[in-house]
Amino acid sequence: MPELYGPAKKLTVPAALPSVEGMVARNLRTFLALSLVLAGCARGGAQDPKRSGNRLELAKDFLSRGDLEQAEAEAQKALSYDESNVEAHNVLGLVDYLRAMKNHRLLEIDDCLTGVDAEALRSELDDFLASADRHFKKAVEIKPDYGEAWANRGSVALLMEDYQPGTKDLERALSYPHALINIGLTRANLGWAYFHQRRHAQAAKELRQAEQFNPGMCVAKYRLGRVYFARKEWQKALEQFQAVSNNKDCPMQEAHLYLLKTYRELGMRDAALAAQPQCVQMAPRSCIAAQCRTVL
Repeated sequence: MPELYGPAKKLTVPAALPSVEGMVARNLRTFLALSLVLAGCARGGAQDPKRSGNRLELAKDFLSRGDLEQAEAEAQKALSYDESNVEAHNVLGLVDYLRAMKNHRLLEIDDCLTGVDAEALRSELDDFLASADRHFKKAVEIKPDYGEAWANRGSVALLMEDYQPGTKDLERALSYPHALINIGLTRANLGWAYFHQRRHAQAAKELRQAEQFNPGMCVAKYRLGRVYFARKEWQKALEQFQAVSNNKDCPMQEAHLYLLKTYRELGMRDAALAAQPQCVQMAPRSCIAAQCRTVL
């Protein structure tokens, strides 16, 4: 590093004042030289994988604790040391995805919002999802076989109800299983994408496989129940929804709602009336609770 301050020098009066053109030229040369030095420093900082990795670990820790602001700050620092750190891009995508999920919860569960309040939250939710997708896209551009980022892009697409692009992302994710944290969840999401395209046979296949990877997986059981319900296989649907609703580790109000709907289809009105209060009480102010109250 060059010294910032050298030994004091004796000031002398120049023989002649320099021309304006000469001053401009010297100033320009000084500016260019300084720019090159700063650019060199920036490049040096961006190529420090060790520091980038340390910041990434901090970002992951904050993310696991739900501190999204600190997770975002540390992931950004990780990228400042290494722009090709795909996991840092993935963390930033997850931060925005979780922010979107918070808005989704406010809209659908904590308060079933409508009108101006709902519009503002939905607009913000869409912005978060778009930002999340950009980060996941950047990660797979850098590392095309990064399955986890493909899976996360698929999750974003599902929340945006873009089921066809989501299907492609999730299929791509499963082509790189070594880079997936939870293969079962990825298959459950792919099954859900198929379901929303009325590809019921493929949906059922993926959801059954998801259960094989994660026995007792609440999401996979509920979604498989939805497949059976759509195919009017009422008894099979009933088994799935009952399994989820009776599991204290599966607090899914949607499963309780579809349990009521299945009781109705089977003509089991007494069972439906007995189960209705629990469906409502899980989240009384949610949009689903409103359906639970009126389903019968």
